[in-house]
Amino acid sequence: MRRTLRAAMVTGAVLVALVGAFYVFRTPLLLKAIELVGAPPLAAQEAVVLGEEEIWADDFYTVERLDAQTYAISEPRYFRDVYSYLIVGDREALLIDSGSPLRDISTIVAQLTEKPVSVIATHLHFDHVGNHTRFEKVLMPDLADLRARTRDSKFVPETLEHLGKVEGYAVPGWDVGGWWSVDRELDLGGRVLTLLATPGHTPDSISIWDRSRHRLFMGDYAGDGEIYAFLPNSSLGAYLETTERLLSDLPPETFLFAAHGGADSKAAPGVGVQNLVDLRDGLRAMRDGRLAGSGFWPRAYPLNGNTHVLADWAGPGGSSWDFD
Repeated sequence: MRRTLRAAMVTGAVLVALVGAFYVFRTPLLLKAIELVGAPPLAAQEAVVLGEEEIWADDFYTVERLDAQTYAISEPRYFRDVYSYLIVGDREALLIDSGSPLRDISTIVAQLTEKPVSVIATHLHFDHVGNHTRFEKVLMPDLADLRARTRDSKFVPETLEHLGKVEGYAVPGWDVGGWWSVDRELDLGGRVLTLLATPGHTPDSISIWDRSRHRLFMGDYAGDGEIYAFLPNSSLGAYLETTERLLSDLPPETFLFAAHGGADSKAAPGVGVQNLVDLRDGLRAMRDGRLAGSGFWPRAYPLNGNTHVLADWAGPGGSSWDFD
């Protein structure tokens, strides 16, 4: 009996140790698992269902015209379904995110405008900076940490900032062509944009506000589908603070465009401000222990019929509420 009890105690201790080790090393283990499995193959072009206003630009990219001077460029054959946005003014243009490294998005941009193009990333993950080196002028948000890590006008993301190694991509560096301060305007000529700091998905995440057209281009910050708040540089606390600020500052008619396809999207993934309300209310409920998640890790916390937050344990005092 004593031997049985002792064996059970040893087994229990080993299991606790294994679970604890998994939790401590959960992020590198997950990234390594993704790396070993590899990215799914590209979908066949014929298998992709396009939206009514969406057309193929070549055999990889599609383009949807949101208005005469705004384009959504998508990669629907790639399983991440990345969206970048081209905003054209009278003098110059801005590309918001340069997409994955799989193909050269600059050739598509050149088909859409002859004006000089600057590029800025909503955050530094590899599927948003994959073509930065193909553009003459790369803008960066004027954040203290990013400036401090720039050497001789060149910026190189950190490995866990970039995450490209999980799909076999080297971490690139690029020359910084200019710094865009938070809450400052950029005039493209008849088209004025404002850079907003929107940390949560990453500490340096930004969004671009097109005030005149009531649009916010927000990268991976939110939208329909999955909101990634479990990555090594994510924070639920920053998510909540940002969401409360956006709801205070943005007009209610603002439409928000995300950088990945929605839960059931056949067009550029856009949502209304109500999705921010759902996110705020859901985050408050998660923080207070009133919203239960499902799954082991990351846990899924439902916000509405289409959207859920993927996070670590998110109850009171959970590690997800601060940046790692």
